[in-house]
Amino acid sequence: MRTHNQPFTTPQAVDRRMLGVLKSKGAQSMDGLSTLTGIGWAQVFMSVDRLSRIGRVSLTPVRPCEYRISIGGLLRR
Repeated sequence: MRTHNQPFTTPQAVDRRMLGVLKSKGAQSMDGLSTLTGIGWAQVFMSVDRLSRIGRVSLTPVRPCEYRISIGGLLRR
């Protein structure tokens, strides 16, 4: 059941918001994406997983267990 403290967000809406932030702000960490989008870390993680599997975003290792997420090759043009 949905409460007022937990806004309902579809996976497609999360993906659109994530891509919008990456386009406007550039590459981000998972924590940065969570902060900038106002979306919980778990939803950001799932969105990055979905988008990376279809090539819309790319992950670049920065340090052990830390990645930089950026727009995938097809959307950089």
